[in-house]
Amino acid sequence: MRVLASLFASTHAQIDPATVVEIGKEIYQAIEDNQPVIDTTIDWAGAVPQGITDWTQLENWQGPAQSDSYYVEFKNGLGTKLTKFAWQFVWKYGGDMSGVGKYVTQAGIDVDTAYAYLSEHLDVEVKSLKPVNYGTSDAPVGGVDIQVSVSSHGLFEKTTKVCTMTVKGDGTSALGTCESGTFGHDGPAVVV
Repeated sequence: MRVLASLFASTHAQIDPATVVEIGKEIYQAIEDNQPVIDTTIDWAGAVPQGITDWTQLENWQGPAQSDSYYVEFKNGLGTKLTKFAWQFVWKYGGDMSGVGKYVTQAGIDVDTAYAYLSEHLDVEVKSLKPVNYGTSDAPVGGVDIQVSVSSHGLFEKTTKVCTMTVKGDGTSALGTCESGTFGHDGPAVVV
C-alpha cells in the first residue's frame, strides 16, 4: 500500500495545474481542394495542466460548447459567389485534476458548408495558438486560441482570410481578430 501511495504522489508531483500546455494537433487541414478532410477524432487541440498527456486523465468534462455560426464568402467583381465556408468553433470544457482547474479539450471546428464554384479552389487550415492560463495559479482556467484560415483561389489569384476565437475551460469564448470585419451576434459573417 505504501508503494502505491508513493507512486501516486510522484505521478501527481510532476503535474503542474497552473502551467497550461497544449495537447492534440497544432495545425491540420479541414478542407483541402474543395473536399472535407477533417477527422474530429484526431484533429483538435487542448489546454491542460503541464504533465498531462491525455485529456482523459482529467475528469468532470462538460460540453461540447459551440459558438455561433460564422462564414467567409468570396465573390468576384460581378457579385457571383466563388467560394463559401461556414463553421462553428467547438470545444469541451471544465475538465479538472482532483477538483483543481478548468481545462479545454477537443477544441476545433465543426464544418457547416464548404462550397466552391467549378473554377475555384477552397482550402481551410485550422491552427491552435499557444495555450494560456486565464485564471490564477490556485484556480487555473486553461484556454487556447483556435485560428481558421480560409483560402480561395482560381487561375489568377489566391486570397486568404483568418479568424480567431479564444475558447476557455470555464466554457466561455471570445472572438478575436477576424479579417475584413468584426464578428458579432448581429451578423457573424465576413463577406469578401
